[in-house]
Amino acid sequence: MGWNSWDNFGLDITEAEFKGQVDYVASHLERYGYSYMVIDAGWYAPNISAKTGDPFNAGTMTRYATNVDQFGRWIPAANRFPSAADGSFRSLAAYVHGKGLKFGLHIQRGIPWTAIEMNTPIKGTQFHAQDVANPADACEWWDATLGVDMSKRGAQEYYDSCYELWASWGVDFVKVDDMSRPYHADEITAVRMALEKTGRSMVFSLSPGSTPIQARYHVQNNSDMWRVSDDFWDTWPQLKSQFELAQRWMRFRKEGHWPDLDMLPVGMVGARSNNSGGGRHSRFNNDELHTMMTLWCMFRSPLILGGDVTALSDFETGLITNGELLDIDQNSSNCRQVSADAGSIVYFAEQPAKHRKYLALFNVSDGSRQISCSLEQAGVAGRFGVREIWSGRDLGICGGEISAEVDAHGTALFALDPQ
Repeated sequence: MGWNSWDNFGLDITEAEFKGQVDYVASHLERYGYSYMVIDAGWYAPNISAKTGDPFNAGTMTRYATNVDQFGRWIPAANRFPSAADGSFRSLAAYVHGKGLKFGLHIQRGIPWTAIEMNTPIKGTQFHAQDVANPADACEWWDATLGVDMSKRGAQEYYDSCYELWASWGVDFVKVDDMSRPYHADEITAVRMALEKTGRSMVFSLSPGSTPIQARYHVQNNSDMWRVSDDFWDTWPQLKSQFELAQRWMRFRKEGHWPDLDMLPVGMVGARSNNSGGGRHSRFNNDELHTMMTLWCMFRSPLILGGDVTALSDFETGLITNGELLDIDQNSSNCRQVSADAGSIVYFAEQPAKHRKYLALFNVSDGSRQISCSLEQAGVAGRFGVREIWSGRDLGICGGEISAEVDAHGTALFALDPQ
């Protein structure tokens, strides 16, 4: 659980803006479990911005536009992060840690063009950047790096040196981009090995999706969370499509290793990202926001907030701080899809320690709909006290069928307590 800068601030968040988000999360959201504060792409680039055109076309990231140290490893752009004048994020990480939170960074797969053209040495070896860079393996949407050819001597040492550096700053989370689409098993393994060598506990997140299902065992055993979709934004077709992806990945979750439905576009989004509109609150209506948050939690996805949280509406604040829903996300088990048809989807989860079960009735049609699910269909028996979580309504005792009229694109979420 945490926050990421991408959905609102894009490539060019400043230190002051980041600290503003840190301060807000520490004061208002940390108590609910939100703890990882992640700076997304571009922190190493002094002059790049999504405001000046599309940076994700090959060739627009000009050579020498990123800052690297003497060993070809990315370091912060001090014009945007004044506390990084020493070439590190140690001061900023200490600020985040001092607030009781954790510090994370976006990392682009491979080796920066800057390092390649300078042919920087690889720390602790006789090799150089050009010895390990793969010229046939550039990122298809951002020409900032070349892939590392893991068959070359010095390749693992390059990755080892990078994560050694970032661990020394106090980094707790790395979102490594251009890893899953296409799937780079060799470099994913290399990063996992490099992380373990640092001796520091860091969450290893893979981006973007969709991760191929054929890689399910490798990704589960080598990363801590991995994207199952492309960038998720606030449109109903994208939200509806997440159900199919969730069902595909449902069986391949395990404790500490989570398929990731992507960031939650709440608060102000789109101010400086590549989904710009000058800044806006979510285009989802309240029913769709309930559906989004319920799906993420019933699926047990990581919960990473994507917008400017200082601009959260009262409704959005209540949405992301609903204690019972967060408990489902963090602590439930046996989460699964019970049924699905053209207009409705039913999910089940349970909390054995609390002797409680949950049913979520999702209306994915464009009109109001009566949705029902029998307890037998959900695989449970007995009589239960039933409460609808979003409204707080107590619906009495049920021993047969749960049913509700659900608005278009909306959700009814029920807690079932045995009687």
